[in-house]
Amino acid sequence: MSRSKKSRTAGNSDAKFDGRRKETSTQAKEAREKKRKEKLKGNKAGNRNAVESKQGAQQSQRQAKNDKRVGSKKPVALTLNDKPQEAVKPKIDMQPKVKVVKSTPAPQKAPVKISPEKELANIENDDRLNDLLEQAETDQALSKEDQAWVDQQLKRHQELMKELGWVDDEGEEDLLQQFEDASSALDEFR
Repeated sequence: MSRSKKSRTAGNSDAKFDGRRKETSTQAKEAREKKRKEKLKGNKAGNRNAVESKQGAQQSQRQAKNDKRVGSKKPVALTLNDKPQEAVKPKIDMQPKVKVVKSTPAPQKAPVKISPEKELANIENDDRLNDLLEQAETDQALSKEDQAWVDQQLKRHQELMKELGWVDDEGEEDLLQQFEDASSALDEFR
């Protein structure tokens, strides 16, 4: 047994009233709940995320209502024998909103004229013409179109040579003739 301290006052054994009342079990339970509520301050754990998820769900529902990609308005046949009903299409006015004014066509530009020297160089360096001339020299048959084109190119070549003065009236090339004469003259001096 524990020791008790002696006091000078008599009647030490009686319990004194200390200002508290005895409480019932219901009162004690209510007091504990009140104390717990006072102790817990702020929001519940995870409250921030729960609120955001509710707002996100509401926004996604709004977007789903406005989303054009979801769902089709086209009716679908539920059985093989039934034909789907055509959806009523709104009438669209196909008239242009802006009146189109056709401008007068610009005069076509004449083909760019090149100098006779350049045209002559183009004809002489034409790969197709050279190939066809080689075929003609090796006695291979040319098609009618190819033969006509070769004749036209050769005719134009002769015209350009006369225009430039590189061919005599006889049809001999002056420059070629001069070159041959010069080469024969050199041969004489060797």
